[in-house]
Formats: sequence, C-alpha cells, structure tokens
Amino acid sequence: MDQAQAVIEKHGLPVPPDEPGIFQNQTLQDIHDRLLAEGLQSDQDALTAAATFEEISIIDLDKEISASQAEDVRTAYQGLLAGSRKHLRSYVSDLEDLGIEYQPRYLDQTEFQKMVKS
Repeated sequence: MDQAQAVIEKHGLPVPPDEPGIFQNQTLQDIHDRLLAEGLQSDQDALTAAATFEEISIIDLDKEISASQAEDVRTAYQGLLAGSRKHLRSYVSDLEDLGIEYQPRYLDQTEFQKMVKS
C-alpha cells in the first residue's frame, strides 16, 4: 500500500476512504453492495461473489493501465492486477474443491481460462 500512497500523493489523486466497503464512486458502491448481499447467502455464494469482484477489478485495471501515461501509475496498477488475477485463481480453485465450476460473468471465456490456468 506504500507504493499506492506514494503514487496518490505524487499525482495529487483523491485519497480513497479508509473504511472498508465505502466507495466514493456510486457505481463501485452499488457493485460492492450487490456482491456483498449475494455473498452472504452461503460459502459458495461468497466465493462466487469474490470471484466476480476480481473479474470486474481485472477489467477495470486493464483499462486504467492502457489509459495511463505515468509509468509509476502503470506499475502500481500492474501490481494490483497481478493480485486480482491471483485472487481469482484462488477463488475458482476453492469453488472447484466444492465441486462447483465457476462461470465468468464479465471476462471472455478464453481470457478467463488462460488466466486461471496460468
């Protein structure tokens, strides 16, 4: 998080709220609230909601990496992207351990398969 804080300060970006589950962007807040509600139903639903969240994060981070001109910002986003991919693989694996095949909601099936098999 130190790298993210340094990038935020260097580029004068808005500091996100410290409170977990609170977002300044209403779209993100709505997604969070919907996935949280879905995830509270069962362990399977929690893993599915978490995997869905990571899919959304991966898509958003890819867009931000492509749009960013600043190398330090791109590097920070790439680190977050690597973490989201790792988390997605973990959630999919946990679902498979429960006998459930996760179907991506946002990622293209080919891209998803490549990601979880890497």
